[in-house]
Amino acid sequence: MKVNNDLIVSSDDLDDFQKIIGVRFNDTKYLIQALLHGSIFSGDKTKLDTFKKVNDLESDNYEKLEYLGDSVLGLIVSEYSYHEEVIEEYAKAQERKIEGVLTDIKKVLVSNDNLKPLAHKINLDDYILYGYLENISDIYANVIEALIGSIYLDQGYAEAKKFVCTFFGMKGALSKIVDSNPKGKLSEICDKNSWDLPEYKLINEEGSDHKKMFTVGLYICGEQVSIGTGQKKQYAEIDAAEKYLKEIGSTN
Repeated sequence: MKVNNDLIVSSDDLDDFQKIIGVRFNDTKYLIQALLHGSIFSGDKTKLDTFKKVNDLESDNYEKLEYLGDSVLGLIVSEYSYHEEVIEEYAKAQERKIEGVLTDIKKVLVSNDNLKPLAHKINLDDYILYGYLENISDIYANVIEALIGSIYLDQGYAEAKKFVCTFFGMKGALSKIVDSNPKGKLSEICDKNSWDLPEYKLINEEGSDHKKMFTVGLYICGEQVSIGTGQKKQYAEIDAAEKYLKEIGSTN
């Protein structure tokens, strides 16, 4: 996304991206906010403050919209699943709670395998506003969830749902719930054994803003059973789940 010399985001680029995603915003500040990563301007706070002011933004990055979008996506998945009997049938066949299956469906939808093709389809790399990132694909999920949040704020639930159903491959999500998803597999084991669902708690976070290393503890029934590390919190969680599954042999 081009930023003009006056720090106003290019209206032509905004128009192009709206055509790609099939959403016409009433107020493009929400769209700009969804695409804004904290690395822009390489930490120049004065420049960032000016950028926020001229583009009428509320925050330094997309994180608040990401949080909102995550909740909206959860509601869309829940509503969609309510009308799909096959999901309830799957849960019964696997002797699992429906809540656990819905959680796994949502995780599949926001997984890298699902979102990388979507990001490429909408040319997301060309429109994210960022400075330096070692691997831009690491933030695809965050930006796309923020995008859902921005559509919800500007256009309402129906338009956000339309976007998700158009681009996320909802119908194929159930078939992608496989044992290669360690967190999903662990949730399934907890369901079958009537344990509390796994909890992942951040133990440590170190490194610069754009090159962090996270350490996460995995807790089952209140007891720490493994520790995982990764460059993103969710990667550390996956590492912790994989380690515990290896320990128990994932046969429970």
